[in-house]
Amino acid sequence: MSIEKRRILTQDEKEQLLQTNKNCYICQSTLEGYEPTEIQFDHIYNYADGYPQENSNFAPVHSSKDERKLNCHKSKGQKSPIQYREELRILKRLEEVKGLGDLCKNAVQSVYTISKDNKTIIINGTTIPLYNQRINNSDNYYFFHEVETKYIENDEQIQLRPLEPKILPLIFNLKSSVQLLPSLGRLDQNSKTIKVFDGQHKAVAQIIGNNRDYIQCIVYVHPKVEELRLVIYWAHTDGVQQKYKKSHIESKLAAIYSQKIDAYRHRIGNEKAPFSEDVILQGESKAKKTQFLLSSIVEEVKSSSDIISNYFAQDKKEQKTKPILWQSLEKLVSIFCNLEPVSEPSESDNNFRTEEIKNFSFILEQIKIYAIDNKWDPNNQEAINHKLSRTYFYKTSFNNWVKALEEAFRFAYSQKVGKKLTGSICYRSEFDSETKSRFSDITKKLFDHPLWVKEFQQNEIAKANVENAVLKIFESEGLDYIYLTKL
Repeated sequence: MSIEKRRILTQDEKEQLLQTNKNCYICQSTLEGYEPTEIQFDHIYNYADGYPQENSNFAPVHSSKDERKLNCHKSKGQKSPIQYREELRILKRLEEVKGLGDLCKNAVQSVYTISKDNKTIIINGTTIPLYNQRINNSDNYYFFHEVETKYIENDEQIQLRPLEPKILPLIFNLKSSVQLLPSLGRLDQNSKTIKVFDGQHKAVAQIIGNNRDYIQCIVYVHPKVEELRLVIYWAHTDGVQQKYKKSHIESKLAAIYSQKIDAYRHRIGNEKAPFSEDVILQGESKAKKTQFLLSSIVEEVKSSSDIISNYFAQDKKEQKTKPILWQSLEKLVSIFCNLEPVSEPSESDNNFRTEEIKNFSFILEQIKIYAIDNKWDPNNQEAINHKLSRTYFYKTSFNNWVKALEEAFRFAYSQKVGKKLTGSICYRSEFDSETKSRFSDITKKLFDHPLWVKEFQQNEIAKANVENAVLKIFESEGLDYIYLTKL
């Protein structure tokens, strides 16, 4: 797949844009005083996302290398100018507010009447159905409505939470995604205002991010404040439900990444088109790109082998029957695989994602053979071999030996090809039989090292709270990549 190259504007086109744009598109500050070499003409919307390369999609931005001047082109990173401009607008707005109370001050009193049968409420000129949660012979009436922001205010009696840093990603999420849950409020009988006591972050995100004048809200009519306060407290303490397991999160991220690929293919009109990870993940933060690629690799391995489902624990309960922590799986992926987006098309001979899965699966299999098979036995936890296997996978122990293993593989491979190995170990052509044999010998040597069977060392490793303590044990016992690769 050939990716369209960025069109270079002519000098006349640049001058024409500067005549109509006196300010930097991103920060809105003047371009006056900036030389032509200090101005970059960026695509407002990424053409990789299907937007045109017409003049109307270009805008001038600050791009000075002078530290005394602005360089918005560099500051935006891989975000599009329109994304970064919106981010700056929102950040500036957030400097002015600490919560919903700063956005919705002095709420206007609502005018309302409730029908005699309690089936409807007419509020601020709109007739809305009333619903009832009848509990212990007590009525609890509420309605759902998109409430105009002039009628709402923060509920200082029930919820006092200030804005938190996570408000920024929430704002950007709600700019492109539906809001799944409404805010919660109560219609106060005394003030005649609607007081929002839960979902204030979502309300602020909609007001600031989407310039919304109406907020989705479930509103309780004349509730007992003390009872609501108790419910809110319970919901944020004892009532907190189980979070997603790490494996569930990985699966969901991998599915989202797959959907991005499908959406790209649909956009260009070819459901089987090759794709570039650079293009698919354009606009995502570096951390998010890493998450997508890591999750995709994990899902690919799971689809081709049962080693992850059989030996990697998703939670504390599974740690009793499975030897390896889920965080250790993520560590393995980050050390042995390539978590940088690949620019080569998916079907290119220079794209090694398919081979990477085979190579990584081979390494996992070697760890299983020499550290788990005929050793790990959760039904006999006092057995010598079980304790040995457990010692391998203590977090502080694992984090040290996996580094030594990676260094040993890298050194051995470099010796084989006669030059220093660059890039991740697994992202390359499938390991040949000679490499597999060498890597297998190194892995066996790691887990056969004498230190593992010394009871006092096992106890020291079990007690270690920091990685450095185990590293000192490795150093004292001579366990490093030099030992592992010595023939």
